[in-house]
Amino acid sequence: MSPLFLFPHVLLYNIGMRVPSYFTNHHKELLAIAAMKGSSVYENEFNKLSNLKIFRKENNKPNVSLNDIFRFGWNSFKNKHINLLRDSIIKNVEAMIDCRDLSKGYLFYECTKCDNFHMTGFSCKSRFCSSCGHKYRDERSLNIQKKLINVPHRHFVFSLPFDLRPYFWKCRALFDVLFLSVSEAFDMTLNKSRKDKRDDRKVGYAAFLHTAGRSLNMHPHLHVLLAECTIDRFGKRKRQFYFPFERLRKTFMYRFLSNANEAIKKTTDNSLYRDFNILRTKILKQYKDGFYIHGPKLDGKTNQLKSAKDTADYIARYASHPSISEHNILELNKDNNTVTWRYEPHETPGEIVTIEESVYSFIGKLIRHIPDSKTHVLRYFGFYANRASRRLKLECRLVKVSFISLKKRNLSWRIMIMNTFKYNPILCHCGETMKLNINLSYFGDYERRPGYG
Repeated sequence: MSPLFLFPHVLLYNIGMRVPSYFTNHHKELLAIAAMKGSSVYENEFNKLSNLKIFRKENNKPNVSLNDIFRFGWNSFKNKHINLLRDSIIKNVEAMIDCRDLSKGYLFYECTKCDNFHMTGFSCKSRFCSSCGHKYRDERSLNIQKKLINVPHRHFVFSLPFDLRPYFWKCRALFDVLFLSVSEAFDMTLNKSRKDKRDDRKVGYAAFLHTAGRSLNMHPHLHVLLAECTIDRFGKRKRQFYFPFERLRKTFMYRFLSNANEAIKKTTDNSLYRDFNILRTKILKQYKDGFYIHGPKLDGKTNQLKSAKDTADYIARYASHPSISEHNILELNKDNNTVTWRYEPHETPGEIVTIEESVYSFIGKLIRHIPDSKTHVLRYFGFYANRASRRLKLECRLVKVSFISLKKRNLSWRIMIMNTFKYNPILCHCGETMKLNINLSYFGDYERRPGYG
């Protein structure tokens, strides 16, 4: 080895490059080689090394992943509760555990100028995976934006009383009932005139199912992104800026209770049906103003594209991601079988609640929010529905199709790593871009597993 690299930190300090104290001599040597190839290669290598798992704690990045937790506790949890686990839960959890596992398959990239190489494992394609779910969320958000037309939008939230929430886990048909009831509430409260009915005038909206609150509790509710206009069967648009909230709340309540009553009667036992009927009578007396509906108007005048995009990103995140961010997982204690995590309650913004609980309790809270494989958590209604897309002209879209296509091309694994972690994974420290070698790649027993929904 050249004497220069016996003390690589000397070279780096002499040329004004920063070197973290926690880097080993091997990492400093790689930085020294990269520094001689230019500042851009150095910055790429610096960011690549800084994102190594052994250094994540020093960089204030989450050091515990969902993958770590499930690798540690899943088999014991599964063996104990195997009779209670749905197929979609087992499929998505085990796909997530195998995500990027090199023993399941990988692509091999090699440098043509030195002996360096990079292997990237195959992704699991499950939305329960924090890594794959991030890409799925971005794709879903772009698909939503592709449908939006160039008019102001409103963000509605349809929520249910606390007493109703446990029934969703006993009768999973209620998730479909929630979508149906919101659709019926809009249809029964908007465009009631004879002319509107004759011209088949409809609003357009996308509805997103969220099942968890910040504390991972059972909180099924719908987020709705609704265009403030209607379109008739001739394609003629009309502003829809008035929403009768009082009538909408009551209609939503009556339709949900009626539809839920029928669903529970058809799909569950008589005891649950009797309990629900008792609760239904109690709720009708208690909620005389209807269920909770929040519908703030987005600021479409000053920055319409940003407001619609941000709303689409926000509500698509929870339809395409585990119920907790890994930044909120503080510690996995394998000796005590505990997980420490945190959340910020909606009721008291700024307050942080920290919870330490059993690994198995934590796993149970997360996996119950995985929907069945045929349950669609995002649905389009009115003129945004796929069957009604012929009513919308390309020139009235909020976002150009060419922009959406460009953004989708940027969702490759390499570009997403560059955008998120600020380094190119296949740029060698010698400055050469590595090339894919199919012959050295391994496809063995890898099986692609599609995500849920």
